[in-house]
Amino acid sequence: MKNAAKLNEIGLAAQKEFGVKYLQSDFKKKNGYKRSIELSKEYGLYRQDYCGCEFSQRSSTQ
Repeated sequence: MKNAAKLNEIGLAAQKEFGVKYLQSDFKKKNGYKRSIELSKEYGLYRQDYCGCEFSQRSSTQ
C-alpha cells in the first residue's frame, strides 16, 4: 500500500534539499485520480500506464 503521509514527508524533504517544488497531495480522495490526470495534462507530465512493479510492467508490454 502507498502511504500518502510518508510520500508527502519524503517530497517535502526533497523540496528542501534540492530546491524543487513539491505539491502535497493524496490522490486517493475526492476524485483525486481524475484531478491527477487533469494536472498531468496541464503541466505536460508523463503518466505511466502501469503501477511500476515488474509484473504490471511485463504485462503492459505484451
